[in-house]
Amino acid sequence: MAATTVLSIILLMMVGMQDQMSKAWSNSNRRTDATREARAACLLMARDLSTFAMRGKAFGRFDSFPTNLTNAGVPFYYYNGSGGLAPGSAPNCAQFFGLIPQVSKTNDSADIALVGYYIAPATNTNANGFVTTSYNLFRYYVPPSNAVTGIATWLSSPNGSAAALFTNIADNSEILARNSCNLQITFYGNSTALVTNGLNLSNATSTSSKDFYRGNKMGIELSFYPEDSAQKITNSAWMNTTNIRNYARSFEFKIDCPKN
Repeated sequence: MAATTVLSIILLMMVGMQDQMSKAWSNSNRRTDATREARAACLLMARDLSTFAMRGKAFGRFDSFPTNLTNAGVPFYYYNGSGGLAPGSAPNCAQFFGLIPQVSKTNDSADIALVGYYIAPATNTNANGFVTTSYNLFRYYVPPSNAVTGIATWLSSPNGSAAALFTNIADNSEILARNSCNLQITFYGNSTALVTNGLNLSNATSTSSKDFYRGNKMGIELSFYPEDSAQKITNSAWMNTTNIRNYARSFEFKIDCPKN
């Protein structure tokens, strides 16, 4: 009986150790997946924002736009705070929408797509089938085949609104990274004050114009919760600065933008 008791205790200890090791392995895998997903999002975001369309007065051999766009301002939309263009966007997070040139697949000189980034809530289903709601990083994208007509129409109409240019945001967006809790965009240089919430243009005629970005560097900060931490944080506390500081993983990078 004594031997049986000792063996039972040892078996219980081994089962407990195996359970703890399994949980640690699972948490490690989830953290690795979250980091991989976040890095992929940063790479794609850096690629898009480093090539978004900005056009000054001079055109070089790499600038190629359809004729009906060459004399009009190319806008981008920036917003930081509660509200903004993106539906259900996260408070205290930035959102950005712009135009990016794409490799032409036709005889046209260039193709232009619409792209954007923002954080908003969405329902997720994990590997175990549990349904949760969390904030995620979204990428808005409208391919050139669907965008060029709308862009030309918008630019031909004075005082166009951002909603008229970047349309159907929810339908044209997909989750790029899950459990996102922070997105900040900083414009460096003497032109910081010139970038305001709303539409900004790129072909300023003077530095006194308040709506034009004339710098050439942009800083992006993205933060994500690992899956095990995200499961413990309620939506109401998702954007809490203390939670972000204690539990989130942050990624920062700077990019060079085309200079006006």
